[in-house]
Amino acid sequence: AICEFIRTNLRADAVQELHLSHNEIDDESALELLRTLNHRPRYPPRRPHDTTGEMVAAPVWLRLNHNWVRDPQAVCRAAEAEGVTICAATDRHVCGTSRCGARSLTGECPIVHLFSFKVQS
Repeated sequence: AICEFIRTNLRADAVQELHLSHNEIDDESALELLRTLNHRPRYPPRRPHDTTGEMVAAPVWLRLNHNWVRDPQAVCRAAEAEGVTICAATDRHVCGTSRCGARSLTGECPIVHLFSFKVQS
């Protein structure tokens, strides 16, 4: 249902944060969500930078921790092999809902921040 909303939504702005932790999302479902975000022209979304207020592209803040993902690293590898750009947001001083440290290294804004994705139930 979430992927369908992202695919068909023409009225609302792009999704900026998805907090889906503590559900029963498996590897294939997580990968499908990453694919869906990657194939929409509105992603990564634009939002005000938290210190400057300037409108900038920022990765979707995606929480998929504590789900049924058996191999988070394999999901990330598969997504990246399909062109999905991911930042793990391991340093909250550098990455947040409106900024990404990986962007300063590569010059490109990743599609998603996958914060705490490796932490599964």
